[in-house]
Amino acid sequence: MDRATKAERRRNIRHRRKIRRMEQRAAKQKNKVSGQFMNRVVICMILAAFIYTVVAIIVFVRVGSEPSTLTENVFRFLSVEGGAMALIKSVKTVIKKETDKQHENEPDDINNEEVQG
Repeated sequence: MDRATKAERRRNIRHRRKIRRMEQRAAKQKNKVSGQFMNRVVICMILAAFIYTVVAIIVFVRVGSEPSTLTENVFRFLSVEGGAMALIKSVKTVIKKETDKQHENEPDDINNEEVQG
């Protein structure tokens, strides 16, 4: 029975890790949602702000006063929601860049390894 040397075992282990990472990326890409959810939420927020503004103007013309507390709270909610989505998006971008950097730093050529023993 032929036994593998330490360098060959290391190469096999790295090869299996690389294959596993490729499979995980493919599975993650396959299960990925289209990414349109956040865009749809932003469009809905803009529409809600526009519709509220139009309704508030109509109420102001008919009644003669504006619901200032309601206006303040509606726009505060929309701004907090938009800020939270921006934070989520920026954190995802930073995490993605960090994981890409980690994969770039891994050596491609494993044959230049020094054998210690």
